[in-house]
Amino acid sequence: LVMPICFDSIPGGSFIFNDGNDIPKIGLGISRIVDQEKLTNAVRAALAAGYRLFDTARIYKNEYMLGIALQIVMAEQGLKREDIFITTKVQIVNEDPSGGTELSVKESLERLQTDYLDLVLIHYPRDYRTGNDDDERNREYRKIVWQKLEEIQARGKIRSIGVSNYEIYHLAELFEYAKMPPVLNQCEYHPYNTAKLLRRYCIQKDIVFQAFSSLCWGNQEILNEQPVKDAAEKYGVKPQTILYAFAVSTGVGIIPKSETPSRIASNLRDTIKVALTPEEQLALLALNKNLIFCPDV
Repeated sequence: LVMPICFDSIPGGSFIFNDGNDIPKIGLGISRIVDQEKLTNAVRAALAAGYRLFDTARIYKNEYMLGIALQIVMAEQGLKREDIFITTKVQIVNEDPSGGTELSVKESLERLQTDYLDLVLIHYPRDYRTGNDDDERNREYRKIVWQKLEEIQARGKIRSIGVSNYEIYHLAELFEYAKMPPVLNQCEYHPYNTAKLLRRYCIQKDIVFQAFSSLCWGNQEILNEQPVKDAAEKYGVKPQTILYAFAVSTGVGIIPKSETPSRIASNLRDTIKVALTPEEQLALLALNKNLIFCPDV
């Protein structure tokens, strides 16, 4: 494998994984962008602004669009594959968890037009189609998928492996058999859902915590909370920026989703200029209601 650049020097900096690789703290989420022109323009704006991380998934049905966009825009901007960090995700397929994982990674590599993936996550700790978290088979299927990812990683097709939507008991279970510990857990995180115990566990186990749905899936109530409004006024930014800065200031990575070039640029530029004080962080943490806004996947 070609060694990637160190992402520590990019806007926002990077986290070092427990396997020695690093990941940008701020990336572009591309869920729900399914128009090629819009996605290409989003990637163009993102790379020009300083983003290097792109987060996709098989279920988003836009991996091939991201692959096309990256080929076009990297050539325009003189970038190489190793300058970019790509995260994608696999689903647990109950009928054939091992074969389904193998096929998913193979097809992701093809769609993204790359020889390797920087990070592959188990998207959800069960087959999202079953709707049954209590199925006793879920535990065995998770184990099979993780061991298959370890195998593919050993073959050099994946640099790092991690999980998404895992709770503490899922992680504790994973540590019973994992040869390679997860490097990252991607979960919903914002002032209305601060995941205090889960984050503490991830810190203890040296697992990077990364947020999705930082804006509470468009919830407007949180934008009018006094700590959010006060911080936005103090730093001269939009309330949404405070929600992104909240995650970064509390040691959590973010993948804000947008297809608007100007917003993509401002999300990064404005977020990194906000350094919330410990007091401001505590005021935002105190808003916790354990609310989940995002659908399962």
